[in-house]
Amino acid sequence: MKNIVAFEKGLCWTLYKFMEADFVHFMDFVPYTNQNKAIYSPKLLAMILQICGYIDTVFKEMAKFKSIRKIPMCEKINSLERQNYRSYDITLARDAFETIYNLSINNGGKLIAKLDWVGDKELTPFSNFAQNRSPQWWYDYNNLKHNWASTIRRANMDNALEALAGAFLLNAVHYPSIRHLWKLGILKPIVKSGNEFAETYLPEKVFDDILKKSVSSLKSFNYSHMVETELFLYAKI
Repeated sequence: MKNIVAFEKGLCWTLYKFMEADFVHFMDFVPYTNQNKAIYSPKLLAMILQICGYIDTVFKEMAKFKSIRKIPMCEKINSLERQNYRSYDITLARDAFETIYNLSINNGGKLIAKLDWVGDKELTPFSNFAQNRSPQWWYDYNNLKHNWASTIRRANMDNALEALAGAFLLNAVHYPSIRHLWKLGILKPIVKSGNEFAETYLPEKVFDDILKKSVSSLKSFNYSHMVETELFLYAKI
């Protein structure tokens, strides 16, 4: 069966939007606050299992991208999948993508969650990659996946938000996703104006040239831009 190009065709982004909308809807009833961030529930358990399962699959899709699939660690991920080894430790993804996308520092950008009751909350969901460790929310997810009955307290708002931020970030930095979000008008070139950002014009040919150079050198997209949703804002200057 021919592989669906999940980023280029928009499948990854479409599924992400469903998950974000689910969390935003949950906050209509239980707002994210410092007092509520440790609240846990079966609904949050279901969300965390879905989000982290999504991240697992997205990392596998990232490894298939033609310009990076020959990197040794990407080859290993792809080899494991061909052997029907469907689950793997996130350390494989860390070793494959940290050097390309600098996930531990949000690819050099700022990622904030827009929370009505708290205000802007800055997040670095993969910060532990810098110490060659997995994120705490990923450890908690694995405990929930294998024994949710005794670890239900880990199915809390904070872990759900961190995991969702990780899913958002992967869409905001991966090369083919950048191209797709640009076409949708979701990824916008920006200039800094005081403490604010202002959208600017970038011709499509120039955008494509910058992106191609970034891909060929395995560097981050080298133009100031932002990606914004109802919940998150990613900005790189």
